[in-house]
Amino acid sequence: MYIQRFTSGLGNQMFQYAFYTYLRKKYPSERVLADISWYSWNTAHQGFELEKLFRRDDNPHFIFDKATVFETYCCSGMVPQKGRFERLFNRVTRLCAGKHFEKNRLSETGRERENVLKERIDDLPPGRNIYITGYFLDEAWYKDNLGEIRKALSFSEKSADIGEENADLLREIRDGNSVSIHVRRGDYLNKGYTEAFINLGDEYYKKAVETAKEHFPEARFYIFSDDKDFINSSFDWLPEKTVVTGNTGDRSYIDMLLMSKSRCLIAANSTFSEWAGLLNTREDALIIYPREYLKEKDSDIHTISGWLRI
Repeated sequence: MYIQRFTSGLGNQMFQYAFYTYLRKKYPSERVLADISWYSWNTAHQGFELEKLFRRDDNPHFIFDKATVFETYCCSGMVPQKGRFERLFNRVTRLCAGKHFEKNRLSETGRERENVLKERIDDLPPGRNIYITGYFLDEAWYKDNLGEIRKALSFSEKSADIGEENADLLREIRDGNSVSIHVRRGDYLNKGYTEAFINLGDEYYKKAVETAKEHFPEARFYIFSDDKDFINSSFDWLPEKTVVTGNTGDRSYIDMLLMSKSRCLIAANSTFSEWAGLLNTREDALIIYPREYLKEKDSDIHTISGWLRI
């Protein structure tokens, strides 16, 4: 069996689901399972959201099989690190049988030579227990399956689920000359993030807005952010805007839904807004995304129609 580890926030979970779908299609005769035990002890972001948002009676396209603790241990040599006992157990396992499990582990480090990781993924040994970790953001993992993935990762648009105010805004964005702008701050300002992540400034957003206006002269702008106070004080150069508020905590995903329905999206260096672009099914959609992503790494280049890197 092949077990894939899921970690981090919603955008990363969606990329990991896309890779999970890739594995299932690539190896139909193998059991491909998901290890979500990271969320049993890590409280970052909103927890594990995929099942809550996409496993619904009206969405048969979302397929997700979870590994048990025992199955995860058989592949990884680890159990969920909920307390001292579990951490000690994992340490003893590494000391006694570490090399055995190291042979079963395949990790995306971000330092692999071009195509090396994909060659390894595409040639997994049959019948072996393999444990796979990584974020798998590259479009090689989802581009050919994007239509299928969009169906699986489709949000409910019912007003009973998203609220009447959001339902009205959804219709307005879908039917108008809407340009959504995502500004990611929040945890990017915290220690541990500031060393790696860039906070995009006026230069990027002003250039992106001018580009959007060239394509959509009658554009109406909608700004989504986890820092509304910053938007109100720093985007006074864009008077014709609506700052979307209210979708916080476990309702933050609604911002992704709303952004995915716009004619144009100005994305941040964030997997959250990247998926707002990937879920956009408009044939004439324009997705503007930043060249700068991390302080030491530019964004990946998208070859999907309608994506523009600036």
